[in-house]
Amino acid sequence: MSPRDRAPAGTGPERDRPSPLGELLLGAQLALRGGREVVLRSVLTAIGVGVATAGLLLAAGLPTALDHLAERNAARMDHQVAPHPVPPSGDDTLLIGIATTLHAGQEVHGRLLRAEGSDPPLPPGVTEIPGPGELLLSPALADLLDAPGTEALRSRFDHPVVGEIGPEGLLGPHELAYYLGSEDLAVENAGIRITAFGGEPGPVVRGPVVVLLGLVGVVVMLTPVVVFLGAAVRFGGEQRERRLAALRLMGADRRAVRRVAAGETLPGVGLGLVLGAVLFYAGRPIVETVGVGPGLYAGDVAPHPVLGALVFAGVPLLALWVVLASLRGVVVEPLGTVRRAERPRPRVWWRLLLLVLGVVLIWLSMDLRTAGRLGLPGGGGLPMTAIGLLAALFGTTAVLPWLVDRLFRRASGGPLALQLAQRRLAAAGGGPTRAVSGIVVTVAGAIALQSLFANAWADASVTLADTAQEAYAENEFGPSRFQVQAELWMPPADDDPAGTVARVPGVEAAAAFRTVWGTTGDGTDVPVHIADCDVLRQMADLPACSPGDVFSALPGLGAGDTLMVRPREDATESPWVLPPVSGFEGALVEHPWSATGHTARDVVLATPEAAAAPAEIAARSTVWIRADPAVSGMEEGLRHTVGSLDPTSRLTVPITTVVNPAMADIRDALVAGALACLTVIAAGLVVGTVEQVRERRRVHAVLTAFGTRRSTLVASVVWQTTLPVLLGIVLATAVGTALGVMVQRVAGLPVRFIPVETLVIAGAGVGVAALTTLLAVPALLRTMRPEGLRSE
Repeated sequence: MSPRDRAPAGTGPERDRPSPLGELLLGAQLALRGGREVVLRSVLTAIGVGVATAGLLLAAGLPTALDHLAERNAARMDHQVAPHPVPPSGDDTLLIGIATTLHAGQEVHGRLLRAEGSDPPLPPGVTEIPGPGELLLSPALADLLDAPGTEALRSRFDHPVVGEIGPEGLLGPHELAYYLGSEDLAVENAGIRITAFGGEPGPVVRGPVVVLLGLVGVVVMLTPVVVFLGAAVRFGGEQRERRLAALRLMGADRRAVRRVAAGETLPGVGLGLVLGAVLFYAGRPIVETVGVGPGLYAGDVAPHPVLGALVFAGVPLLALWVVLASLRGVVVEPLGTVRRAERPRPRVWWRLLLLVLGVVLIWLSMDLRTAGRLGLPGGGGLPMTAIGLLAALFGTTAVLPWLVDRLFRRASGGPLALQLAQRRLAAAGGGPTRAVSGIVVTVAGAIALQSLFANAWADASVTLADTAQEAYAENEFGPSRFQVQAELWMPPADDDPAGTVARVPGVEAAAAFRTVWGTTGDGTDVPVHIADCDVLRQMADLPACSPGDVFSALPGLGAGDTLMVRPREDATESPWVLPPVSGFEGALVEHPWSATGHTARDVVLATPEAAAAPAEIAARSTVWIRADPAVSGMEEGLRHTVGSLDPTSRLTVPITTVVNPAMADIRDALVAGALACLTVIAAGLVVGTVEQVRERRRVHAVLTAFGTRRSTLVASVVWQTTLPVLLGIVLATAVGTALGVMVQRVAGLPVRFIPVETLVIAGAGVGVAALTTLLAVPALLRTMRPEGLRSE
């Protein structure tokens, strides 16, 4: 054959076959130019992918937010990093006093400040040390003081406000904090001398149960988002399969069809990624309005670089995998007739394997020694728990299609609407179950999470009595039944603190005394309580008492002995020569929450006249208080009154319930997350149901033309959604309860069941499914028109 007779390169069948890149571009063109229906489905896919991407980016920003919180918390460390021994005063030293208090159960971060020189260290967010009696407030505390109903708190901060604490000095926008200048602060009372602020960042959230709750919460909230993403990518799946089957009929091989399908998905996914990033960054300011704990600043929520890259890489890969996995059953017959191949029955082994794998991983994480034998680090239990929960929750959704197939494949009988729904469930495979899988995984995870949270809340709560009145009665001490103790570390603003406290509504009696520390000649440390005879008699069973008397049961302590006294253990000592000392016997009555723990054998009791000199020894005051808890606002008024006497004071009241503050924050975060998840799932369910209705508009139009009642078709769609939901809720309840029990065991908590909360969560899942199905009814009614019979 001569060269002239040879076909030129690139001609013939090989020339007409598009390249793999061309097949991807063809799929993208079909998604963008395939008509209004195709473009609409691409837009729906982009919206679904965008919402899911925004949720995943938010989760990817949690590590960064926690790092920012830890950095701001470390930057303002003061007494935690105070130098030892105490340095001498100088131009670069600052005295601080811890003045943190509570208001309505919420912590108010407070510090007293006194500059000892011209160049003191400045707290973060502060440009100048406030002068004596001047206040710097956080924006949240300033707003609270201006709010109605906070008169008692406002009276405590009756000082001129000269500035605001900047964001770099606060944990979050909702933190209550203040700095108050003080001229009375000294090392001898409540002052702590520092030369700089700042320490090493550490974890802001502490406690294994709190960490486990946060971890389980993140897993439970993210799993529905991933399920929703998988459903969003399959919007319009049946229409896409018909278009691809037509390409197959025109000569495209299976690989080409898969590449075209991948290309058809890419525009929606790509637009969804962009939309998700826009939603995430546009919605970041919303986090500042969420009042969970101190809150977060918008700048705190930034995706971790590695996790953000995983989101932008993982979302397209997951989308492509879902689309390609849905093409396995598409075949083409002669004359252009397209049908689904005989649908293979769902295999159960890998579905159960996923569920069992999750259970095994959680079981292994119960014993960290087992994790160590597997080569994991000491904290390997938490990653194993997270992976196990993910596997178990995804396994739950994977088992649901198999259950639906087993129950409805051969089901028959019942009303016509029920029969139509059963036939649709048997023929459609996983389509109807995909629409409700988000609800199933949300209910299962919520039940497990609520079980752990309810148990952790009960474990973190110490209940001493059913009512406050009983608690006060149980904590009485001394002959006068004092129940509350206030400790004032600085000289009180009032010379009669007991009289000031007694004027608080609900306070029945108050007794005050002062305490110093003394050291005997042989080095024995003894506390010295100074009060008048009436108060001393309430402390111990004393003989006759008169001004100038001193009492002690300490052996070898008598008149003429010298005690080196100091207002606190690390302050400067002063000599005190004892007058005649009287002995006494019997137990010393102390407040049940007293930190001294001393007995009558190593305590000295003295009247003010005997301890009149030197004056600086009377530094710490204690007030014993008897109160009526039935008076409304008694504790709050007492707390603010004692705080006005001494901002560094500490008030100890009988405990009715003590809860880890982080638990309340987690509770609020879980409620917000659950609402967000239900919103996402409801939106996905509405779109999925409407999409299924639109894809079957031809069938609905034909059935209506043959005389089928509209009410029957509406009822069939309701049954079609309700049956998988009911089956899924039963499965989710069983799995969620089992996971809750296992996670409780991981946390080392006793196993408790919460039947009422479980029923509420399950009912919420059914309610969401019913509501979203009803929202799809208008679209169903439109498919019953005669126009649905038209074809091109």
